[in-house]
Formats: sequence, C-alpha cells, structure tokens
Amino acid sequence: MLSKSMNQSFRVAVLCGVIPLLVGVSLFVVWIITRWDWLKLGGLCTLYVGLACFIVGVIALAKYCWEVSRAPDRPRQKWAGSVIACAALLVSNFPAAGGIVAAVMAIETCYAVVVRNASQQAISDVCVYGGGCQADFGSIPPGGVARRWLWIQQDGELEVSAFSGSKTYRSTLDPYVCPSMGGSATVVIGPTGTLSVSNGVAEPSLAAESR
Repeated sequence: MLSKSMNQSFRVAVLCGVIPLLVGVSLFVVWIITRWDWLKLGGLCTLYVGLACFIVGVIALAKYCWEVSRAPDRPRQKWAGSVIACAALLVSNFPAAGGIVAAVMAIETCYAVVVRNASQQAISDVCVYGGGCQADFGSIPPGGVARRWLWIQQDGELEVSAFSGSKTYRSTLDPYVCPSMGGSATVVIGPTGTLSVSNGVAEPSLAAESR
C-alpha cells in the first residue's frame, strides 16, 4: 500500500499540472467572448504562476517516485503508468500556453473587415487591399454580409473596391496601417447605392451614409 505522504506528493503534482491549464484555457475563452483587457494581464500572470507550478509539480513527482521506489511492496506497473501520465500533464502546459499566446497575438494583430450590401443589387469583385495584403470577398447578394480577416504585412493604406452593374465603388478603409496593427472596419453599400465606411466594431447606420 502507498503511504499518505506518497499520495499527497502525487496529488500535488497532478494539481500543479491541472490548475494552470484550466485557468489559462478559461481566461482565454472568457477573453474571446468579452475582450476585457484585464484578462490579458491575468493570462500573463498565469504564465508565471504556471511556470512555478511546473517546477513544484516536477519536485512533487520526483518525491513521489523516490518514495514509491523505496516501498517494499511497490506496485511497479501501476505507478509507472501514473507517473508517465502526470509528467505528460505537466509538460502539456507548455504547448497549451504557447498555442494560447499565438492565438491571442493572431487575434490582436488581425484587421477585421465586414462588408454589408444593403442595396437592391448584387455587388461583385469586392476586394480589400493594401498594407501588403489582400482579401477577396467575391460577390455579395442584396442583403448579404461577408467578413474577412487580414494581417497587415507593411506600412500603407487600406482600400476597398467593388462593382455593381456599371457602377464602381472605391474608398479608403484606413489611411494608415502597419504590421502588428489590429483593427476593424465596416463597409455598407446603402439602399440608395452609396458607400459608407466605419472604423471600429459597430456597423454604421444606414441613415448616416457619408457618400
């Protein structure tokens, strides 16, 4: 039988693997939904706490291995599998943290563009370009909405172009964009065939078309 001390060491090692993983994933999911800035600070703190938990977990697991190896009636086959699983759990925090950081950076640096066709005619060849990147929206039917995400590659200006019958639309989405710069813009082709651009998450009112 394993002693109480052995079981405690193993539980500490497991908790050191589970807790930072659950906290990190939970913070990321909540941030995706709410975009509260303070959650990014919480995520950064979780990285440091997670590193400390990893060290404590490795020590606790090593202590467990040392104690169980000295037990006269140690169940070698059973505890070896548990140790491997626990070690994998501890190590899994690193790729999980790396994946979350990469996802946050990708989301923070992307430029989201929404094109809404509120007119009575389809618009075609909708394209957003500039800053070393380009996103093709294709054709958008009346009442349709299309979304694309861009990652700016160089300093420049972000523009949009589209066609509707014999009419050509062309406008500036953002006068200046640069790498690692996130943002968002909404383009609306209004009921009267005019084009309006709004920077930010909210879509502009159709009654306030600028041109």
